[in-house]
Amino acid sequence: MSVKASADTLKGIPLFADCDAVHLQVLAFSAPKMQFETGSSVVRQGYSGGGQLILSGSVTLQRDDGEGAQIIGHAGPGAFLGEIAMISGRPFALTALAETDVETMRLDKELLFRVAEEYPEFGARIFRALSRRVDAAVSDLGDAKAVFDRARSFSNL
Repeated sequence: MSVKASADTLKGIPLFADCDAVHLQVLAFSAPKMQFETGSSVVRQGYSGGGQLILSGSVTLQRDDGEGAQIIGHAGPGAFLGEIAMISGRPFALTALAETDVETMRLDKELLFRVAEEYPEFGARIFRALSRRVDAAVSDLGDAKAVFDRARSFSNL
């Protein structure tokens, strides 16, 4: 896949949607491409690592809650796995197993920050996108709190 095509794929990710095409091309050019054979782990729950943008192929998404892995979905080209892991360094919340041969672009925090340092407007756009996501999460938590506040107390059961 060309750098321009990879940058266009990045543009489809909400985190990068408002970023300039040139900055995304720098990111795409700098990010290593990785190949995974059918059946191998693209990301593994509990392990840390950079995000993986699927360029080709498909994966099965699984989560293990301690009672065995359960399939929670499938992902293909354009899906970005490990956005939170990429930014925070936290472990992956799921496992992605290659259903077919898969090619990804690996984006880690160091690369993201290096491009943001070199191009401050890129960093500002990423920061704004993250701020919108945090605002939405806080709003969702407020909605959930309101539901719990209206619910009957468990102590009265």
